[in-house]
Amino acid sequence: MSSQVAKQHAEKQEVIKVKDSDLPLHCPMPEQTLWNQHPRVFMAFDNDGRASCPYCGNRYQLIK
Repeated sequence: MSSQVAKQHAEKQEVIKVKDSDLPLHCPMPEQTLWNQHPRVFMAFDNDGRASCPYCGNRYQLIK
């Protein structure tokens, strides 16, 4: 997948909202289906409470 296609794919994905109780944040989340899982990766949030998975492009938003 080219970087442009990956970027377009990520832009179409819905943002997954997470709470403090979901921390530490890792992708894939436990409720995701088995067929699309990748190695677990832990992510840090940026200053705006956003994080993005480097494997699948899932986008996360921390809700305070």
